[in-house]
Amino acid sequence: MKFDPHEIIPQAYVGREQAYIKHLLLDGYLERLLYIVGWNASLLGHEEIIFVDCFAGPWQDDSDDLKSTSIAISMDVLSKVQYALAEKGKPVRFRAIYMEMDNGAFGRLSRYLSSHSPTNVETTALHGDFRQCVPDILSHCPPKSFAFFFVDPKGWVAVRPEILQPLLARPRSEFLINFMYGFVNRFASMEAQREGITALFGGHFDPDKLPTNPADRESFLLEQYRTALVSRASVGTAKALSGYVTILDPTADRTKYHLIYLTRHPKGIVEFMTQSEKLSGVQAVVRAAAKFEKKNRDNATPDLFGIDANQVDTRGDNGNVRQDLLKKLWLDRIGDKPLMVTEAVFADLICKSNCFPSELQLAVKDLTEQGQIINRDAGQSKRSKNIVNYEKKETLVRTKS
Repeated sequence: MKFDPHEIIPQAYVGREQAYIKHLLLDGYLERLLYIVGWNASLLGHEEIIFVDCFAGPWQDDSDDLKSTSIAISMDVLSKVQYALAEKGKPVRFRAIYMEMDNGAFGRLSRYLSSHSPTNVETTALHGDFRQCVPDILSHCPPKSFAFFFVDPKGWVAVRPEILQPLLARPRSEFLINFMYGFVNRFASMEAQREGITALFGGHFDPDKLPTNPADRESFLLEQYRTALVSRASVGTAKALSGYVTILDPTADRTKYHLIYLTRHPKGIVEFMTQSEKLSGVQAVVRAAAKFEKKNRDNATPDLFGIDANQVDTRGDNGNVRQDLLKKLWLDRIGDKPLMVTEAVFADLICKSNCFPSELQLAVKDLTEQGQIINRDAGQSKRSKNIVNYEKKETLVRTKS
């Protein structure tokens, strides 16, 4: 079966397909997050919910409706969820704050907000350099407000933990941060960039420890940054948790950036990675379409028949080796005592492996079928999914070998 690449990638995203995947994730997860937080706002003591776009732009969208920008996407989601909650008897105040430094972009942003802001969402445009304006942003986020910070700069200097620190320390907050790995990887070994790179990793970075293997190097740098964020976002007994989604270059087999999610709530990690899993196959199809278009541009004789869907690998790299690692992770966590699998336990395992929830469940299924563990609360029924139900706090036990 063939499909037309023009039907996959919206015209506004042609040439920046990575932004399309990023915006799909923002759209999908933000909607889910707002429903959950909004539904429980009264119980949690949230007086309002605020979306903060720290580098709003707009960029690379010359249309009047800015449809392919985080500005339009976030306002649409906020408005839709606010109306849906109100219809269910859950009236919640929603606000959106958009910050931009560039004068021209800020002018477009201001004009857009004045003419396109939904009636049920209060919007604010802030003009300034994010690095100097963090206190101003915080002043627009009262203590009893829940805030979601979208931190998506063009480079990497602005996401240094020392700059983000006041936001990271704020209670009632979650974050989606763009870690521009392509830039970071390029500068990590440069002596001239040593001070900036060290600051990016929270003041602790030894270039001599950089692995030479590209995959190991990427994991090393990513974990260094995640650790720096988590340590600053952990407040008292509220330990921060982080997961991430890798956004690949549309036409080259390398990482473009990582979208790092930060929260203090286990449910947030599970929901974020569930949403991310839905997009893993979409990213594969979008990249196949982008590569097809590039090949046609580069070749004198273009392919007019489209892409063979059977040749698109949507499975990623989740092979036997990865499953073996996840099974070991479970066995180590269970140890020699019964393990009650709570949502916190499940989320912690996701953070340690950055796997999808279904992968963790598959590892439990394999271990059960191999006779290495049993679910004491599963009864006699054989489950095809939710092999261990963390919402019911089911208990896993290792069998005696």
